[in-house]
Order: sequence, then structure tokens, then C-alpha cells
Amino acid sequence: MPLVKSQCNPLMETTKFILIGGGGHARVVSSIIEAQETSHLEAVFDSNTKIETLDGVKNFHEYKPDLFPNALAIIAIGDNSVRKQLVQTIHHVFGVLIHPSASIDRPSLVGAGTVVMHHAVIQRGTVIGKHVIINTACSVDHDCILGDFVHIAPNATLCGGVQIGDETFIGAGAVVLPQIKIGKRVTLGAGTVVTKSIPDGATVVGNPGKIINSHGAI
Repeated sequence: MPLVKSQCNPLMETTKFILIGGGGHARVVSSIIEAQETSHLEAVFDSNTKIETLDGVKNFHEYKPDLFPNALAIIAIGDNSVRKQLVQTIHHVFGVLIHPSASIDRPSLVGAGTVVMHHAVIQRGTVIGKHVIINTACSVDHDCILGDFVHIAPNATLCGGVQIGDETFIGAGAVVLPQIKIGKRVTLGAGTVVTKSIPDGATVVGNPGKIINSHGAI
């Protein structure tokens, strides 16, 4: 995973992107591209025939690897399992998108396909996997480790040293206390406060968080 150093390209060359997905989430992802002087959205691929354009950018519907071969791809779909499935079908190199208003401290690592949205904060020493969504105004504190295909919803807070397994969804406004380990494919409801480690496959709601179903153990 690349070390995030800067949003600026010293040669001011334009980085071209394509988006897989053309819904509401994709609109926010496209706004990140628009916010960067050195990035340009070339095309959108969404099978929904009712979507002709995404804010003026043409929807080509069926993905074809020979179209825009020099562009970087982002899967602009919020559902973790869908992103994971689509990765196997995309034959472009995946990029990373970080909104200019986001703050990422060094030496944090951000994996390919990941999107960091407006006003998110990622503190020192955090490692973020591939195809992760760090949504609007999230706070990810120092030394957290996030697996692949994770989605941290708007205004969620991960305190220091938290570990999140692959394909886990952290709901809007949820809070995870320091040093907590959350398994794979976990769902935290909006506003949940997690005070102890959570096994794989669990759904957790409330303050303090309570497991309402579980399909395995860490």
C-alpha cells in the first residue's frame, strides 16, 4: 500500500479516473475528483439504463476494459460485498481518492481503491486496506488498522488502536473505544458505542453496543 505524502503532482499532469457505479455515492466520489486541479473524471460505468450521465459525465453502462485504458478506476458503490465482487471484474489499475479537506497524518498507509471523503481525519500510524470508504467527517485516530472493503459511515469515530476486519460496516455516528478489535463482516448500527471486542459476522446496536446476532468468533 502506498505511503500517502501529498495530494499535489509536481508536474501538474492530469490523472484520469473512471467510476464503477453511478448512484448517489458516486456523485460524492466525483466531487472529490472535481475538487482536485490535477484530476479528471473520464467516464462512468453503471448498468442502470436510466442513468445517462453523472453530473454531466457520460454513463457507458457496460464496463469494457479497453475503454479509457490509461485511467485509474474507483468502485463508487457503498455496499462492501458488492465492491468486493466487482473488484474481480475490473481490469484497470485502481486509484486512491482523497478530498483536499481531509487530513491524513504521516506515516499513514492507504490502499488502492480507497476513498477518503470531505473533512475526514486520519491520525498518525494508521493503516487502511484496499477499497475502503472513509466517509464524510469521520475520525480515525492513531495506529488504527482497517481491513479491505471496510466502510466507515459519516461522522463515525474510531479511537486509537482500533482494528477493523474486512467488509465491516461502521454506521453513521458510531463510536469505537480505544484498542477494540472488531471482526470481519460486522455491522454497527448508527450511533452505536462499542466498548468491547466484536466477533466476526455480528450485528451490534445501542449504547453501550449489544450484539443482536452473531455468526462466528474472532
